[in-house]
Amino acid sequence: MEDFARTAMLFDFYGELLSEHQRQIFADYTMEDLSLAEISAEYGISRQAVSTMVKRCRKALEDYENRLHLVAKFERIKLMVSEINNLAGDINTPEASKIEKLAGEILGDL
Repeated sequence: MEDFARTAMLFDFYGELLSEHQRQIFADYTMEDLSLAEISAEYGISRQAVSTMVKRCRKALEDYENRLHLVAKFERIKLMVSEINNLAGDINTPEASKIEKLAGEILGDL
């Protein structure tokens, strides 16, 4: 998975486990693409403090994933539902159409 996409996914799943301050700074740096200088000026802290916080947040998010595996499970479920959708598309029955529709809805919700 691309680094930004993985970071975004980890943040989506585990971002609420960070403090509000950590969440804001991490989001500003990774999602809003603000520089260390811009963030340090906004929050009145040093660039080094911002850099350290971003590294700690990234490590914390990775640690949560290593313990809980929610992103890995999500990706696995997404692949399995996609496979179900593909298999149902190969069968020409009313039931298969319903399965394909349900699988498509699940993929849309994921």
